[in-house]
Formats: sequence, structure tokens, C-alpha cells
Amino acid sequence: MTKNLSTNLKKALTVFGLVMMTVIAIDSIKNIPVNAQYGSSLLFYYLIAIFTFFIPSALVAAELATAWPQTGGVYIWVREAFGKRTAFLTAWMQWLYMIVWYPAILSFIAVTLSDLIMPELAENKLYVLTVVLTVFWIATFLNCRGLNVSSQVSSLCTVVGVIMPMIFITLLGVFWLYSGKPIQINFSFQSITTHLMSNDNLRLFITLMFSLMGMEMIAVHAGDVPNPEKNYPRVLIISSIIIFITMIPASLAISAVIPAKQISLTKGVVDGFTVFLTAFQLSWLKPLVVIAIVMGSFGIFLVWLLAAARCLFVAAKDNCLPIFLQKTNRKDMPAVLFVVQGVVFTLLCAAFILMPSVNSAFWILTVSSSQLALIYYLFLFAAALRLRYKQPNVERPFRVGKQPWVMWVVCLVAILACLFSIGFGFIPPPELSGSKIMLYEGFLTLLILGGCGIAMIIYQVCQANFNKVLISSIPQDSFVEQ
Repeated sequence: MTKNLSTNLKKALTVFGLVMMTVIAIDSIKNIPVNAQYGSSLLFYYLIAIFTFFIPSALVAAELATAWPQTGGVYIWVREAFGKRTAFLTAWMQWLYMIVWYPAILSFIAVTLSDLIMPELAENKLYVLTVVLTVFWIATFLNCRGLNVSSQVSSLCTVVGVIMPMIFITLLGVFWLYSGKPIQINFSFQSITTHLMSNDNLRLFITLMFSLMGMEMIAVHAGDVPNPEKNYPRVLIISSIIIFITMIPASLAISAVIPAKQISLTKGVVDGFTVFLTAFQLSWLKPLVVIAIVMGSFGIFLVWLLAAARCLFVAAKDNCLPIFLQKTNRKDMPAVLFVVQGVVFTLLCAAFILMPSVNSAFWILTVSSSQLALIYYLFLFAAALRLRYKQPNVERPFRVGKQPWVMWVVCLVAILACLFSIGFGFIPPPELSGSKIMLYEGFLTLLILGGCGIAMIIYQVCQANFNKVLISSIPQDSFVEQ
């Protein structure tokens, strides 16, 4: 008999471990090249994203996670608000956007690692695909070893591969300015406002939003920490501070030494470090930096792989997926679901074969996963509003404002930000033209519509089968003819 996942993993995480998992889930060094492309406009767009999305999502997640601290996170919240069908669609969208995003983060690892082996491998699709699949299955194996193993690995990767490299590149940027070397950013008011509302900046905004997603993801593990009512809000505050003081300065450091148009989405971080280390005669440190970046990116992937699967596993336990996906291994981890996820992921990696380059594949996977994620967030904010009226008497140790209008303002601002960002995602990158633009738009549209359609078909089939099993289990003599 399958043991209760929430009970067995109860108190398996410390506050420090949860902070490290939260930081590495959001504070991704992979996002620095995209953010750096904003140049002097970064602060403006970052502030917009912070106040219209990051803060609202953190506040809403804190209220929902402390009021409903069971393991399962968004699935539990949406189910309480709108029922099982909508909850499954939400969990499915979270899982789908993550499965689409995995090739992007893993291709970043492959391209970064190529700098140690042979730089020209960065554009070799066979090499990238091989590394992507290898790293994916290694992470899957580690997650199957249990939550404690995942937490320990992600904590190590956070410190060594995220916080330290970001602080290091920020210090290099400060020394660069102090030494009087030329910078590629013009911080004049005219420079900032000239390209403020350009198509490129609007197009990039969806990826900036994506770089700030994940504060609610850690709520999947809310039931696994002691005293979640107090510790979860504490985790949010500490994590937010660490993220802000590392992400923005590190992004500006890259844009200070590389022109925005020349920043590679996959190699931008290594290119930036190379410029700094060469200028300061520290090239001998480059291999260590590359290894640290790979570790950090692996830790990010490990955390998201686990969180998305566990949320979908809760839906599976609620009979929204086939029964065989409810099975767990000796560590009470959804091993069967991990394997099925791996098969789907392997098929999605065909994007590297169909796209003209690794860079273009990286971009379209990032944008499509961002759009799916923003749809998922629409359900999250709607659920927060609905639960205020549907279950007003549930104790909320952390509450978004004492007056009801505060929650309305927070959620509506976030919902509008999500809708606008989804629209911005359809703006094609400048290198696409003609039929390639149609392919780009078609891929994004098909993924959204197809993803929702498949979810509803799976739900209907599973519910029909579950009802048949339920009816067949009832003794025939219990039916009385009327």
C-alpha cells in the first residue's frame, strides 16, 4: 500500500534548505544574459516586473501556503477554489511549462560546459542533445533518491554555483568601473527613454517575468517544514533579499562589458566572465567559474524537476491521472511519474533538430514555457481571490492586507501583467522573417491550445475510468429497484 507522501516527508526540510531551494529556483544565472540585453533599461523593466508580478506572487503564495500548508501547493489551492478539474489543468500547465523549459536550462549547461572541452561544440546539435539528455536522467535519478538528497545537492549548488558566481561577477564589474575602463551602458535619461518601449524590450519582458517566477513553487514543499505558518513567510523574505542583491548587479555587469546586441542567450555569462578575467589577468580562474556555473544551473534544474513532478503527483493521487502514476518507490518519490516525464522530455528535445540553431531553439523554448507559466499564474491569482469569499473563515496566519480591496488590487495588477506579457511573447525576434515568423507564432499558439486540450482529454478519460471502478466495487445487492 502506498504510504502518504506528505506524512513521510513531514519536517524533512529546514528553513535554510527551503531558502536555498527557493533562491536557486529563481536566482538563475541562466537568466543574466537575457536581462543584460536590456542595458540601461533593465532597472526600469525590473522594477515594473517586481511591483506588478514578483511582489504580488510572493504575497499571494504566502497567504495561500500558510492557510493551506498541505503538500501540493497550487493544486490544493485551485482545487479548493474551483474544483478538481481546474486544479488538474493548473497542475498540468505547471508541469507542461516546466517540461518545455527543461531543454532551455539544460542546453545552457551544455553550451557552458563546451567552453571547457571545445568551444565550437556550442553550436553542435548532437553534442548539445547528448548532454541535455544525460544531465536530465542524472537529475531524475537523484530526485528518486529522496527529498533529503535533492535538498542537500541543491543547497550546495546554490552557494557554489549561484550566489558565489553572481557576487564574483558583480565585484568584477565594480572593479571595472573603478579602473576607468569603457562600459557599454549609457545611463543617461535620453538613452534610457529612447528605446524604452521598443519591440525588442517588450519582447524580452516575458523572459524577465519568467526569471522572477517560482515563489509559489516552494509552497509544494510547505508541508515538509516545521511550523510552516511562521517559517514559510520567513523563507520568502530571506529569499527575496538574496535574489535582489545578486540578480540585478550581475546582469548589469554583463551588459557593461558586452554590447546588448552581441550578448548570446546561451554563452553570455561565460563571455562576460571571459572579458573580465582576461582584463584583470585572472584567466586561470575561468575553468573554476565554468564548473561553478554548471553546478548552479544543475541545481536549478534539479529543484524544478522535483517541484513540478510532485505537484502533478498530488493530482495523480486525486485520481486525475492513470493509477500507475500514483506509485512511489522506497523513498516515497513518484518514480514512475519521473520516468514518464523523462520519455516526454526526450521527445520534446526534437526542437534542437528542427530549429536552425541552438540559440533560436533556446529562445523559442524559453518564450513558450514563459507563456504557459503565465497562464498557470492566472489560475493562481484567480484562486486567491475566489478563496477569500468561498472560504473566508479559514485561518490565514499571513494575510494580504486587512481590507478585501488590497487583495483585489494585488491580484488584478498581477493578472493584467500576465496577460500583457503573454501578448509580448508573440513578438518575433528580429532574426526571423517571412514563413519563419508564421512557424514561430504557430508553434506558440499550438502549444497553448494543444496543452490545454490534452489535459482535458486525460482528465475526462481518467474520471470516467475511476467512476467505472467505483461503481463496480459497490455490491450488486446494494442497488434497490424502485
